[in-house]
Amino acid sequence: MSAECSFLNHFCRLMYKPEYLRFMKKADICNIQNDYLMKLLKKNSATVYGKKYGFAQIHSYEEYSAHVPLTVYEDYEPYIEQMSKGQKNVLTYEDIILFELTSGSSGGKKLIPYTRSLRQEFQRGIMPWLYDIYSKVPGVMSGKSYWSITPVTSKKSYTECGIPVGFEEDAQYFGALVQSVMNRLFAVSSDVKISADMQDFYMKTAKQLIKCGSLSLISVWNPTFLTILCDFIRDNAGKLTDELDRCSAARLEKAVSENRFDILFPDLKIISMWADASAADYAGAVKERFPGIYIQPKGLLATECFVSFPLTGEVGSRLSIYSHFFEFRSLRDGKICTAAQLEKGEYEIIVTTGGGFYRYCIGDIVEILEVYKDSPPRMRFLRRQGITSDLFGEKLTEMFVRSVCTSLGVNSSFCLLAPCEDSYCLYTENRDITCENLDRALRESYHYDYCRSLGQLRAAKVRLVSGNPRNDYIRRNVSDGMRLGDIKPAYLSKKSGWDDWFEITEERTIQNA
Repeated sequence: MSAECSFLNHFCRLMYKPEYLRFMKKADICNIQNDYLMKLLKKNSATVYGKKYGFAQIHSYEEYSAHVPLTVYEDYEPYIEQMSKGQKNVLTYEDIILFELTSGSSGGKKLIPYTRSLRQEFQRGIMPWLYDIYSKVPGVMSGKSYWSITPVTSKKSYTECGIPVGFEEDAQYFGALVQSVMNRLFAVSSDVKISADMQDFYMKTAKQLIKCGSLSLISVWNPTFLTILCDFIRDNAGKLTDELDRCSAARLEKAVSENRFDILFPDLKIISMWADASAADYAGAVKERFPGIYIQPKGLLATECFVSFPLTGEVGSRLSIYSHFFEFRSLRDGKICTAAQLEKGEYEIIVTTGGGFYRYCIGDIVEILEVYKDSPPRMRFLRRQGITSDLFGEKLTEMFVRSVCTSLGVNSSFCLLAPCEDSYCLYTENRDITCENLDRALRESYHYDYCRSLGQLRAAKVRLVSGNPRNDYIRRNVSDGMRLGDIKPAYLSKKSGWDDWFEITEERTIQNA
């Protein structure tokens, strides 16, 4: 146990306490949300967007929903272009401190404006979440933390008027004071992001993690990132051992021989990662490598907003009611309601933030698990809305392809379906999947079957892959400009050209189909 780590973690816990106590006390959700909305509209009433939609004349949620339209990212592109050139008071009265890059599921780059208010809104979710962990997970405050770091293989970029593009590191979400303390608690220094390539990044990360001495918390986004890192440590154990003391080297040897990385990090208490929706299929591999370690599924976070965070011991996560203004569109009847009007069921998230997005449809679908009279509702992430691949009208969705792979007995094998000229190709490690079974399962989709019947689509192919396809999947997406935090496990990709990224050992096709 490090006295310095314990002192600094206790200091952070003290800093997080006010937000936790505010979140946990009984509250009138309707008043909290309406108060946020009215103050935000007043502050931004003189902006280009505020004048266009009459923010100054809006005095209730009903007026807001009647006068301000639902939006998607494309609605903001002309405004963001103006902001990137230095124009002020466009979407928000505040100056833009940076633009954060995101690419969503399709890979197209998007610039998300960040203001001081938006960063504070993130902190209103991060702080109570971390306070809960520090208070309820024994031993977590005695060691260091590993927070996922996005590698940077190119120079820092700026807009033409000099606004930075991208956070230097994930710790910037915490704010200046806490960030300076957190930097001393990090097991891996932020300079590992400057790496020649992904292999160099993994090597630097692995070395620092093993040498940190006392690692008590791991926070990553994608569970496959953690399993890839473990596999890298296993495959490069010889190189890593040369730089370790005798005790650490012995732990590494035992961890590799038993494929148990809790042995390598004996002080580890908690792993925070995605574990809902498609990520659930990959969470099992983390549990196998870290048996007995508390795995806490993350709440719902997007580059644009902070939606929810988990409380220790609960299933799902709680809506971060002090972060933004939330609306929910029911998948049952299409009606839109506020957080105070929720019932159990499935909804699409709509958010208004201090970053300048109003009634923004983030495309995430959640299930409301429980509603409470005087505390935030509990939810879980289900899936992304409308992730489809549609070459000729086949309208394949992530959820459907996932069900197809499950029916074919994927289990923990890697599987990714992607367009390939006039057909689809399944890249997989599973040698038992045949083209006939794959195509038959895909034809259970009416639209896919119709395109096959018309001859628009040829029969699906199977390409067996070897090596580390999960790493190859991440590598391709990073190369396309995605942040590690945005790369979610997937069964369906809209992108073609995966042959250039995977190690293909065999191709299977149906002749004359």
